[in-house]
Amino acid sequence: MEELTLDTESGAFNVDFARKLIRFNCWENKRVWDLAVAPLTDEQFLREVKFLRGSVQSECHRIVSTETVTLQRILGTSRVTGLSDEDRADRATIADRWMSLRKAWTEYARDLEEDQLFSRCEFESDGSLHTLAVWQLIFHVLYQGTSRRSQIMRLVAEVDQPAAFDLSLLQHLTGLLRG
Repeated sequence: MEELTLDTESGAFNVDFARKLIRFNCWENKRVWDLAVAPLTDEQFLREVKFLRGSVQSECHRIVSTETVTLQRILGTSRVTGLSDEDRADRATIADRWMSLRKAWTEYARDLEEDQLFSRCEFESDGSLHTLAVWQLIFHVLYQGTSRRSQIMRLVAEVDQPAAFDLSLLQHLTGLLRG
């Protein structure tokens, strides 16, 4: 198995590992949508759950918005936008945007070069200017996606039945899961 670590001597992040993280995020998003979200009725998709804040719809909206904004920042898009509140209400729009986003991230990962991982992205958020390296933004997407997908799984269990699969980065990276 190839090594998937940070090269501590040179400080160089392994670009193959970054690609794997992006592919995992896309793969897991698709699994959650196909196996947990798509089977829900519209009522289940929209139902607010008191235990958690929101609905399956709102968590899907958050994933798409976060990943869209982050990719736009990485690519240097001047006008950064996620899903609008109107798009949020439309399940088909969320599904279409999620699939388009998967394609965009996959293309980005394919073309990603090692030196790009340390390039800087400057952006304004909450009235402040921030500067982060691309690798930090990739980890942000992975972290947020992992958190949101686990919330979706919990919400699905509240409105329907628990999904019959587990979320697992380690299983994906070691090849124990295929899909």
